Amino acid sequence: MIHSHTALSSIAISAQRLAIASLVLVVATASLGSVRSVGEAILAHPARIAMIGAGIAGYQTLWFVSITHVGSSTATVLSLGSATVLVTAWESWRARARPSTGRVVVVIAAVIGLVLVSSSAEHGDAGSGDRALGLGMATCSGVLYAVTTVLSTRMAGRVRPLALTTATTAIGAVFLFPIAASTGPVVTSDTTSLLALAYLGVVTMTLGYLLLYSGLRTAPASAAVVATLIEPATATVLAFLVLGDRLTVPAMVGVILILVSIGVLHLVGGSRAGPRWWRRRHTGAHHV
Repeated sequence: MIHSHTALSSIAISAQRLAIASLVLVVATASLGSVRSVGEAILAHPARIAMIGAGIAGYQTLWFVSITHVGSSTATVLSLGSATVLVTAWESWRARARPSTGRVVVVIAAVIGLVLVSSSAEHGDAGSGDRALGLGMATCSGVLYAVTTVLSTRMAGRVRPLALTTATTAIGAVFLFPIAASTGPVVTSDTTSLLALAYLGVVTMTLGYLLLYSGLRTAPASAAVVATLIEPATATVLAFLVLGDRLTVPAMVGVILILVSIGVLHLVGGSRAGPRWWRRRHTGAHHV
C-alpha cells in the first residue's frame, strides 16, 4: 500500500519502521527511567547487540524488497517458513540429536498453515520484478531472521526485554537510514502512508519485538519462531473482519494449523533446553 502512495523505496520503508519504533521505545524507556539500562546493555554486549540490530535491519529490508519481485505471499512463506525450519535444525544440531517426531509434526503443521494462509490471502500480489532475485532475497531474509533469533535468544536471558528492544531497534535504524537515504526520499507527507508506517513501527515492530524478547527469556528459539507465524494468521482474520476480504477454506485451515501448533508448544511447556517431549526423549544427550 505504501509503495502505491509514495516514492519510498523498500529500504526507506524499513528504515522508517525502525525509526518510529526507536522513537516510541526511547520515550517509553525515558518515562520508566530505564535509559541507563539501555546504555549499560550496549556497553556490556556491544558486538552482539550491534549484530542483532544489523540483522533486524537486514532481514526486514530483504523481505520488503522481495515483496516487490515475488509478492507478499511467496516472500512471507519463504522467509518465515525457512526461518522456522532452520532454527529447529540448529537446535537439533546443538543438542546432537534428531528432533522428536512430535516436534517435527508441529513444525511441519505450522509451515503448512503458513503456506495455506499466505497463498489464500486476497490482499497479496504476485509481484512484478525479477522472480529469481525475489526468491533469493526472501530466502536470505529467512536465513538472517533465523540467525538473528538465535543470537537474540542468548541475549534475552541477560538483558531486559525493553532495554534489548530499544538498543537493537535504534542500532538497526542508525545502520539502515544512511543506506535508505542513498536510494531516494526517506520521508513522506501522505496521510495514508504515514498511518501505515505508524502501524508498522508501533504494532508490528515495537510491540512485536517486546513480546518476542520476553518470550525468548523462557522459550526456545524454535518455539518463538513458530509463534511469530501468528502474525500472518492474524492479518488474514483481521482482513476478513475489518476489510471484508473473503476467508477461504484453505485460509481457515491454515489459521487453525498455526494456532494448534502454537497451542501444542505452549501446552508441552519449554525452556531453552526445549519442550518436555524434547527433554524426555533426549535426556542424557550429549551437548556442546
